[in-house]
Amino acid sequence: MMKLYTQQEVKARAARILSMPAGIRLGTINEFRDMATGDTAYGIREEYYPDKPNQFFKDVLSIIDKSNGGE
Repeated sequence: MMKLYTQQEVKARAARILSMPAGIRLGTINEFRDMATGDTAYGIREEYYPDKPNQFFKDVLSIIDKSNGGE
């Protein structure tokens, strides 16, 4: 299966999430956790990430988890 994203996109999204204020960051991380398992996160996936597979969200979360010591 063709990868529909680049590692640069993953790193950029993780950096953007990590730069958010704590409350927004934690909510966004929870939404990414939902989307990593195939959920829509209240329609966010369809609106903003329609072509991204579950693995994209898992890859972003992996970087975030490493940066936060497993937050």
